[in-house]
Amino acid sequence: MRNVFLYSVLLAFALSACESDDENLPEQAEEGQLVRLMVSDQDNPDYYFVNPSKSTVETYSGQFANGSLYSSPSGRFVSVINTADNLATFFDSGIEGHDDHAHIKGTPKWALSKATGVRPVHYYGRGDNMLVFNDGEGTISNFKESTLHTEASARVFSVGVAHHGAPALFNNGTIAVTEKDGSAAGTLPERVKIVDMNGGLLHASTIQTGGIHGEAGNGSLVLFGSTDGILKVSQDGSQALIPNLSSFGSNWIGSILYGVESDQFVGFKSKYGLYKLDVTTNEMSVIEESANLLGVNFDWEGHDLIVLYIDGTVKVLDGHDFDVKASKTLNITLPETGTPAFVASEEFIYITDAANNKISMFKKSNLEFVTDIILPGKPGKIALTGSLAGDDHDH
Repeated sequence: MRNVFLYSVLLAFALSACESDDENLPEQAEEGQLVRLMVSDQDNPDYYFVNPSKSTVETYSGQFANGSLYSSPSGRFVSVINTADNLATFFDSGIEGHDDHAHIKGTPKWALSKATGVRPVHYYGRGDNMLVFNDGEGTISNFKESTLHTEASARVFSVGVAHHGAPALFNNGTIAVTEKDGSAAGTLPERVKIVDMNGGLLHASTIQTGGIHGEAGNGSLVLFGSTDGILKVSQDGSQALIPNLSSFGSNWIGSILYGVESDQFVGFKSKYGLYKLDVTTNEMSVIEESANLLGVNFDWEGHDLIVLYIDGTVKVLDGHDFDVKASKTLNITLPETGTPAFVASEEFIYITDAANNKISMFKKSNLEFVTDIILPGKPGKIALTGSLAGDDHDH
């Protein structure tokens, strides 16, 4: 979602030609040697550190099972959030990316920093800062990548009353964060305000909605899903609504994604539709509407959009114009309820199969099956970590 990775293969092409299209790049036969997967176990407090290029799996003991996983802005760390157990921790891949290469920085291990706010849920990272919103107390836990091994606890500050909230960082270091004014029943917030890194109010909310869920940002603006449309919040404090389509009725978009490389926002509602969100014209348009839609993710660098359907079909859409690049019904086992976790790197897609204790790996270009990576237990959540850079050094 919001991570920038550099790859030496692109640099090599840039030096040899003025222009190069992605279509001209040679297809990789195996995953990059510094790409890793972090996988939580559904039933046990075990976390699996996977090297896809070698199909190796290392097990690290955590404190609680089935943590939600999010890649840090640099890609080196994975945020592990155990909502019901009031814990947010971080795992260090030991791989540190640089401008044109990456190198091994120690060994994979748990970082020192943690937070014990009540019901941590939404995570957001930009630059050195990472934020976790604690639903049960209306606070934000602030971590820094640079101090995860030296600071035992996150810095915590209040942003209002308890609610199911979400923060998002701007490039100028301020935060767009949801606000509960009590006008709507339930735990969903109705407004968004902008605060500083201590929770101090900078720009008050100017638009009230009937409920907000889901957010994504590009550094200068953040989009929030709401009952009344997509709430667009700019870092200068201005707010506007991208109206819902007239066909929505009572439906609304509660999941928003942003692709860094493609610079595109999309909105998604499971078993309903996938939509392009144009922040220039403040318009929403249909990419696809279908009761068979199950899950959507941008790939690691935000170039392509991966779409999963309830019959096991997967489509790869170009993140710029949303044309179909590949489509195939895969031989995968879907859970009886919910959605399997899946992620995509530059060249490959990884889909969890909890029923068979494995992760299935497919080529992103044509969706051909590559291999199954067998795990010691049932995979829950999954995140990419490490680096796409092809050059590595031991430090």
